[in-house]
Amino acid sequence: MESKLETIQQNLNFIDKKLSELKKEMELRNRLLFMEIRNLTTMGSKPSKVKSNFPFLRDDGTVKTIKEAHTVFILRGLPGSGKSTLGKVITDFYHGSSACTFPEPLKFPPRVDEDEADPERYAQVDEELKRSFKENKNVIVVDDNHLSAKRLDRLTSLARDNDYIALIVSPKTLWRNDCEKLAKQNQWKLSVEQLSSMKQSFRAYIIPYFFGWFLLRRSAREMREKAEDFLNQLSNSEVFLKEFVSYVECQSKEKFDLQEYFQKRPRVLHCTTKFCNYGKDPGCEAYAESEAVEDSYSKAYTLNVVALFVTPRTLGARVLLNKHQEVLWPKGQERDEGEDSTEKADLPLGSRAHITLACAPGVKAVQTGLDLLQILKLIEEGKQPTFQVDLQKGQLCCYGEGQCILNLTKPIEVKTIFSGFYPKKPEPFAESAGC
Repeated sequence: MESKLETIQQNLNFIDKKLSELKKEMELRNRLLFMEIRNLTTMGSKPSKVKSNFPFLRDDGTVKTIKEAHTVFILRGLPGSGKSTLGKVITDFYHGSSACTFPEPLKFPPRVDEDEADPERYAQVDEELKRSFKENKNVIVVDDNHLSAKRLDRLTSLARDNDYIALIVSPKTLWRNDCEKLAKQNQWKLSVEQLSSMKQSFRAYIIPYFFGWFLLRRSAREMREKAEDFLNQLSNSEVFLKEFVSYVECQSKEKFDLQEYFQKRPRVLHCTTKFCNYGKDPGCEAYAESEAVEDSYSKAYTLNVVALFVTPRTLGARVLLNKHQEVLWPKGQERDEGEDSTEKADLPLGSRAHITLACAPGVKAVQTGLDLLQILKLIEEGKQPTFQVDLQKGQLCCYGEGQCILNLTKPIEVKTIFSGFYPKKPEPFAESAGC
């Protein structure tokens, strides 16, 4: 009888705990709604263009994903724009998250010059950030203006080195770019002239090296395991190896090792949507400022991997996009940029979507998407496989010159967050990160 009572009491305690968490979440959602209404009523702006629906606070699927992901929120904006308020909302919303900010912010007035990246200035903040990485916190919030490119480089590098997804987030308050109203809002009592000077060096949109869907740690680990298993199965196929080695450059074809050949693996697994090269690539600024990207930045997506493919140059995974994901896919990317670059493959939108898993020596990761297009183009033209091999996950179809694709009998679901890749300039990570 006593054991039954104990079980009942434990269940009641569990229910009370869940109700308490739900109540707190509802209070936060009401707080967000209040902030939205205040934006509309106190600043005298038109309501039609107000957008404060951050996916990480409003979208249930994204909230659930971020709770199991490892994410660094880097708050950015002019003083008084609402960064600290937004940071407080995020840390309250995600229980057990870590807030990295100045212990006494008034002692550290904002700067826009190179001194903002001074290590001594940010020593305490960076120590807290490193401690949060060490404790493996799921959500970390770094609060400051972050107007300096050097400081952003430092933070995004730390995030990448510790296997975290970096999200650069700015408040969406109506006064965020209004220097007269910011002068009344900021805690440092900065003047309109000082804020105007900062605004001149402040760029509302940080254009990354590329945009894309970045895999969570667990999904990345699963994809790497699938890639290893795929290579092992190929290594055991004599008919595959006989053709494949005839198209690769290696010292000894008798002792050819497929695993060793594809030892160049990307550090960050992702599916690129738009290559930007920090704003140099045509159309990237319009893409970065588009409504689809603005609404989807920081949102969680589940991608379906429907095939694995291999060529003498690359090893990759084909991603089949749904209609919601296709919105983020720029038109015109289904073009073969090789020797036949003048010819456009008649392929559906999103056909190039892929995850680079490995590259041969001297091959850049951008080649993976081109290899996938070439295989799909051969299939579209009705070319029959030169040979087929039955593997555990499906049938491997080879189309000559070492080009093979394994259409999976069951798709692999990978969890991702839509963000940008922000390496330093000049860019030493492009080849290892992949496109």
